[in-house]
Amino acid sequence: MNEANIRDYGLKPYTRKSHALPHAEDKPWLLTCKLPYNCHFQHWIMLESPTKTKLTLKSTNPLVLYLTPAETIEIGPGKQTIEAKNWVSGEGATYQIPAGVTVRAVQYRETGFDCDFAGSFSCDDADFTTLWNKAARTAYICMRDHFYDCPDRERVGFWGDGTPELNQCFYVFDPRAHTLARDLVTRKLEPRFYPGQHLEFLGEYGLWFYYMHTGDIDAMRRIYIPTRNFLFETYQFGRRTWFDWGKENKDIAVIETCFYYDCLATLRKIAALTGHDADIPQIDAKRAAIKATFDVKYWKGNAYQSAQVKIPDDRANAMAVNCGLASDDKWDAIFTNVLLKQTFSSCFFDRWVFEAMCKMGRERDALLRMATRYRTMIPCSFTTLWEHYDRWWASNIDAFDDASSLNHGWNPPAIILSETICGVRPTQPGWTQFEVMPKDAFLNDLKVTVPTIIGNIHVAIKKTRSRYTLSVVIPAGSSATVGIPRNAFTQLDDVRVGRNVVWSAKSGSTPRATFKVTDANGYIQVALAAGSWQVTGSGRLPLVREKPIPAPAPRDKDIDKHGWKASASVPDSSFLFSGDKIPIAVPAANAIDADAWTGWRDMTSKQYPGQWFQVDMGKTERFSGIRIDNTWAQWDSPVGYEVRVSADGNAWSEPIASGKGAPGITRITFAPQRARFVRVTQTGSSNLYHWSIYELDIFH
Repeated sequence: MNEANIRDYGLKPYTRKSHALPHAEDKPWLLTCKLPYNCHFQHWIMLESPTKTKLTLKSTNPLVLYLTPAETIEIGPGKQTIEAKNWVSGEGATYQIPAGVTVRAVQYRETGFDCDFAGSFSCDDADFTTLWNKAARTAYICMRDHFYDCPDRERVGFWGDGTPELNQCFYVFDPRAHTLARDLVTRKLEPRFYPGQHLEFLGEYGLWFYYMHTGDIDAMRRIYIPTRNFLFETYQFGRRTWFDWGKENKDIAVIETCFYYDCLATLRKIAALTGHDADIPQIDAKRAAIKATFDVKYWKGNAYQSAQVKIPDDRANAMAVNCGLASDDKWDAIFTNVLLKQTFSSCFFDRWVFEAMCKMGRERDALLRMATRYRTMIPCSFTTLWEHYDRWWASNIDAFDDASSLNHGWNPPAIILSETICGVRPTQPGWTQFEVMPKDAFLNDLKVTVPTIIGNIHVAIKKTRSRYTLSVVIPAGSSATVGIPRNAFTQLDDVRVGRNVVWSAKSGSTPRATFKVTDANGYIQVALAAGSWQVTGSGRLPLVREKPIPAPAPRDKDIDKHGWKASASVPDSSFLFSGDKIPIAVPAANAIDADAWTGWRDMTSKQYPGQWFQVDMGKTERFSGIRIDNTWAQWDSPVGYEVRVSADGNAWSEPIASGKGAPGITRITFAPQRARFVRVTQTGSSNLYHWSIYELDIFH
């Protein structure tokens, strides 16, 4: 990738530093600095040293050490300004400062792929707005010279990870991001490199998706022969398949057949597009053979299932719906018996489960599933989405995976919410025609901006008990079909464009209307030319709230932690991080440095009663709550806790609060206290997990 494709955002101030500057100590010390979000960055520092010595720079994200060792820089005596040579990623930076060195200023230089966040999404449920924004940030940090699976541990260009990353770039970023998408589309296939992932990409979700959004027929000409040869000659069923990490109940036989069938459908369209009509009979014959035997092999009366699994797999059944092999008379059984019950899929493959549910008209349940499965990612302090739901490694063992990334590009909320829930997608290549067919379920106020090669498309949806209003801005050079969903109403009386009635329940389409109106597929559809339009359905809307509106996040007024001291029953511990045995220090001081990627862990034993962690705030403070963040070690929440306070660190109060920790963030409130010391004591025990505090705050 040419450096011209990398944007330099310039030097920026950190949002917080663990020490007020200038600062020096007579022993080595650590300066931890917080960034506003997860990004690619380089450290910058202005310092003064009395002697020749060494400075060490790292991200607070421990996974960075897989690819980018801590950068050590020799510094000479006197004043100097230093900038790191290598970019790293994370939401925080650390500077290991030698004794006697005075740090006068620090900043960071952010870099990233040269494109803008041009898309957006918001709705009246903050959980989904948060998910879209975190998905967008995740997509951006996972792109640079190519689409990464993650920017820290691997930076591998997997075709599987690249599929949702390519999809989301068309709904999040301006068209400059399409360069990376084209690079992935035209990349030489590697049959030995997880060929199952190739199937996920070579069909509707990768190649054809790219063509519909760009109209890039040249790319289709380039890839047709290699794609045909891969599907006809190279791909071998059951060999080195990888379709999802998820849980081990993978029905590979069904999943593989569905993706292959989907790839053949796309190959047929590309063949017709690029003048390879002679291949179409062979493609049709292969598809017909799959269609003729699929139900015979796999339909068990209430779900699709091969002999490979004991329980029907949500991934396999979702793909049968998505690729068209499952006829709609089977949808209710699949939904009731599988998709509503099983959660074998990972956050990568859940994209196809969400889409299948929406295709069935079960968008309500798709949204509820999304909110439930992302329940620990939504409120957490990290600005990106993780590799594993709940940081739970489910592929081979059910356990916390300390090597899973907290910024993994395969998370799908941005594409699902913009394309499927808001229903904005091209129907002709290059967005010369598109549709807006919402599947908004219980969401009543939505706004989405979709950046396209013909300009930005803006859609706003507002529902009341008597009206469904859809506003759309259609760029010049395009046209759109906009649908008012019948299932939003208990009674639909009429549909208007502006003030003009174009459809009514009594007469159907209005003959005098100048708009083409169609009643099909559960929508009253109106064809519109370029311009700004408002389409309104009138009648009765139930406005049933299937999911409680999330309460606004508490506006805790945190006490400034500068100058605090932390101690613990085991104050200075460490552990060997994942398979690479990278040593990670987890001293007590980490838990008050304002970075949730660094923390304290008692690694001497699993949880046991009597473990304690305490802070000395340096002076008496008035406070009414504590917030404990252990998102990085999600399952290290305290089995049980009690909180005590002290004026001098010797005489302690009776417990002022007690309870059980929650995965991720535990917020503890109590009657207002005045004290200098606060101690949290473990009252439970666990033979599975350690006790961790990755950040502790005390609030007024």
